[in-house]
Parts: sequence; structure tokens; C-alpha cells
Amino acid sequence: MAVMIKLRFPEPPRDFASVQALPGLADLDLDPKAGLVPISPSNSQYVVYTDHLDDLERRRQLSPEIIEAYGDVRISTARRIKFPT
Repeated sequence: MAVMIKLRFPEPPRDFASVQALPGLADLDLDPKAGLVPISPSNSQYVVYTDHLDDLERRRQLSPEIIEAYGDVRISTARRIKFPT
């Protein structure tokens, strides 16, 4: 399952590489295809994606920009089931 990491910056980040270099994110394999996704630019909130995350509290201590992490469950369509009448 993918993990979505929610971030808040005091100032908008310059680029994805500067976000990857944050001490709390530096050893994670962040998804470069998704990049840095703005979810509330007026509040300087963004998300990045990775395939795993361990020890969130330690990472938050290293990088106070990290707000929270969420499981990013992929939802797909289901096939229609016919029930007997």
C-alpha cells in the first residue's frame, strides 16, 4: 500500500529535490512521478507519496514540516453482480 505524507511549509518549497532532502524524508523513496502535490497552497500544505513509512514520530522530530501520514488505498471499480430475484 502506498503512503501519502502530508507536509506544511513556512514558505512554499523551491522544488521536489529540496523536499526529498528534508532530514525526515531523506532516506525514503519518494514518488517522482507524483512529485510534490499541492492540496492547500494558501496554507502551504502539500503531499508526497512513498511505498512505505516507518517511525513517523522520529521523522516528525527530524522534520517538523511533516504533519501526518495516511495509507493511500487505491480504489477501483467493481463489476456489477446480479442477484437472484
